[in-house]
Amino acid sequence: MNPVLVVEDNAETRRWLCACVDEAISGGEIVSVGDVAAAQEAIAAHRFSLAVVDLGLPDGSGIDIIKALDPSNSGIPVLVATMYDDDKHLFDALRSGARGYILKDQDRDKVVSYLQGLSTGEVALSNQMAAKLVDHFNARGRDADDGLLAPREKDVLGAIAKGFSVADTAQMLGLSINTVKSYVKTIYGKLGVSSRAEATAEAIRRGLLDID
Repeated sequence: MNPVLVVEDNAETRRWLCACVDEAISGGEIVSVGDVAAAQEAIAAHRFSLAVVDLGLPDGSGIDIIKALDPSNSGIPVLVATMYDDDKHLFDALRSGARGYILKDQDRDKVVSYLQGLSTGEVALSNQMAAKLVDHFNARGRDADDGLLAPREKDVLGAIAKGFSVADTAQMLGLSINTVKSYVKTIYGKLGVSSRAEATAEAIRRGLLDID
């Protein structure tokens, strides 16, 4: 089996990570280094089966190490072990090809479990970072829905959802009946529905409409 790379500048934490790797992958060789330069040399000299990488290093960022490992092409699973719990570092690491992102305050059994999962193709995220990932994509979904309907389309939807007829809606909004009909058709198409009731239910589900 190819060796495992551990990159961590704090000597005590590096030993702890190496112990976790040793428990997760019994008997495997571990190459441990403390900075970007040493990691780059190790990458040039070895073909690794797994890498555990810190992000905040004295001579640069662990992101540079992930890029050098080139996980997307090499297939080497990379686990980031860091104290950075913000979105930017998380997404930078994932975009660079990391398959896992955990915080260093995890207990040893949990880290061992993450490492074992990575070696069999799983993704490893600590609970806090997994929650951030879910929140991010939920927010993107909400943002996409928020921009789904134009302001006038929302006005028309709000009126018909409250039971107003097309003619009443046209009069209230100062529009022609044909214009309102056109808006209704567009709204149905965007929401993927075919009736007033379906449009109302789908809009409420997406958070586009509140009916008092």
